Amino acid sequence: MSSSTFSQTRSQALNLEKQTETLLAKYSQFQNHVTAEANDDESSCCQQISDILDKRDDTLHRLNRISETEAISTSKLQQLTRHKEILQDHRQSFRKIQSQIHEERNKTNLLFSVRTGIELAKARNDTAANPNDYILDESTRVNNANNLADRLLQQAFETRDELWNQRQYLQNAQLKILSSLQSIPGLNVLISKINTRRKRDTLILATVITLCILGLFFI
Repeated sequence: MSSSTFSQTRSQALNLEKQTETLLAKYSQFQNHVTAEANDDESSCCQQISDILDKRDDTLHRLNRISETEAISTSKLQQLTRHKEILQDHRQSFRKIQSQIHEERNKTNLLFSVRTGIELAKARNDTAANPNDYILDESTRVNNANNLADRLLQQAFETRDELWNQRQYLQNAQLKILSSLQSIPGLNVLISKINTRRKRDTLILATVITLCILGLFFI
């Protein structure tokens, strides 16, 4: 019975050893493609290896208890010792791969940080080393503003000249009208009478309005 139990448990240990070797081979491939952070596949593979190593520990503990409580052959004791050695080797391989991936990831992150710092410094240097670009831009904006002011002044001068021309035209028209009035006999007398009548009518209207207001006060 003890021999059968030992063989079944050892069969489980062998199966777990094969699974561990497969997972270690898969895990070692991540050394060739190290990213800044561990991706889901890498994290899952790492966790699977940790779990299976714990299962192998339990399996070897069971084999060890069987060897202590039951009389087993020397060959089985040698097999148990060999399983322990293989487990120890796999643990060392796992830690070694982990350490290499960790170191490579640190290098990658360091290189990325250095590259980012260099790019930022270069950008700052480019900005500081090219003040002429800023001066040229400011000069262009000032020139555009000056051109706009010149156009506005030009339009103002043209408007002033137009108003001056219209004033001259009106003055010439007034002179022509006065000259025409003077050249027509009796026209000035007629205009004078019209103005006199208009003044008289205005005076009469003002007198009537005044009398009405006074009447309102005394009534």
